[in-house]
Amino acid sequence: MVLATLLWGATFVVIRDSLHAISPLALVFGRFAAASVVLVVFAAPRWRRLTRSTLLGGALAGVCFAGGYLSQAIGLTLTSAGSSAFLTCAGTLFAAFYAWPLLGQRPSGVLLQGVLLALAGSALLSLGALGPHGLRLGAGELWTLCGAAIFGLQIVALARFAPRADGLVLGAVQALTVTIVLLPFAGGAAAPFAGLAAADVWRFAYLVAAGSIVAPLLQISAQRLLPAGRVALLFALEPVFAVLFALTLGRESFSTRWWLGAALILAGVVRVEWDAAREPSPARAPPAAA
Repeated sequence: MVLATLLWGATFVVIRDSLHAISPLALVFGRFAAASVVLVVFAAPRWRRLTRSTLLGGALAGVCFAGGYLSQAIGLTLTSAGSSAFLTCAGTLFAAFYAWPLLGQRPSGVLLQGVLLALAGSALLSLGALGPHGLRLGAGELWTLCGAAIFGLQIVALARFAPRADGLVLGAVQALTVTIVLLPFAGGAAAPFAGLAAADVWRFAYLVAAGSIVAPLLQISAQRLLPAGRVALLFALEPVFAVLFALTLGRESFSTRWWLGAALILAGVVRVEWDAAREPSPARAPPAAA
């Protein structure tokens, strides 16, 4: 899950720099259309493992992915990569609370501590990256926050269906669903790709390979083992990586609050993961009382 957030963290800058040549809808549709072709081909020998549960889970996660990524891409046309990273983190953390009514996974006190630390840290980290004007909730920020809330639902959908599904098949259904959902609105979406400069081609290739194939498959693998709340907290590492890339590759400004924000996020993650590591494994756990 940490590796997935690292790969996704770079996409904030990559998407921002790609939107000068490709519209948000064309970018999201194009990257997932290409990813779905690759995933369907690789999953072809395993399609016999496609169950109704896997189909439903992939479809629900795909619909959430489509809405989340499209909202995020629109938001990035109007806000900075640092602001987008913070708001995406804030929204995905709500998956820990969605999981309570939807999955019956009540957040523990330790998880709530980690979530609060991560939220405070991501605010300091990303607001520090914005400079003296701070965060202003304009149209771009509201689009981003809407997308982040939808991403939280995608985490819950995978938490429900990933443990009993073939990961590669589930990932293929998810990517294919994104493509199908956006297809009616993607008329002429292929046109911008014909005249892309070399740098834009490489950016798009990264979004397809790392952001739409590898990272989603890593998330699915993680969610076969981890509850939704812990996955949502681990997503808080995404703005750490995102702002790091924004500082280096994206050349965005930042303040010293970045270091405190990053430390708070890491403290929240370590707090929860340390507590989880101390719990006995199922194999060593004492038998439940009758």
